[in-house]
Amino acid sequence: MNESLTSVMPLAAAIVALIFSFGSLVVVFMLKQRFDTFFHLGKGEGLEGILADQNKRVREMTDELKMVRNDVARLDVMAETSIQKVGLVRFNPFDDTGGDQSFALALLDSSDNGVIVSSLFSREGTRIYAKAIIRGESRHHLTDEEREAIRRAIKKE
Repeated sequence: MNESLTSVMPLAAAIVALIFSFGSLVVVFMLKQRFDTFFHLGKGEGLEGILADQNKRVREMTDELKMVRNDVARLDVMAETSIQKVGLVRFNPFDDTGGDQSFALALLDSSDNGVIVSSLFSREGTRIYAKAIIRGESRHHLTDEEREAIRRAIKKE
């Protein structure tokens, strides 16, 4: 009996190994099906297609970000020289007119460069003057009201 058991044992082991091999082949085949489905869902809709689409979108966003950065840099340069500070003083320069119809208006950029516009109202008419302002100063004589308008603009009052 021992002899018959020893001759059957290798055969039984071979049958068990064959069953496990067949089961492994079935599992490998099912995993391959799932793998193929995951990576190739037809017309590039699988993981490869998704990754390619995402890569394309990232490149497009990178290009758009570069354009936005360039636009912001250009706007920063423009903002430096645009009117950022305004100062206004209304006053009455003549005793014979009523109300504060005259004014001095300072329009300055971030570096305190710009213009001061003054209007003097009288019964005979209105006179308007403009003077260049560079770093808060003018090479032309400034009235007290014009200096006050510039000060208000610089202080952002």
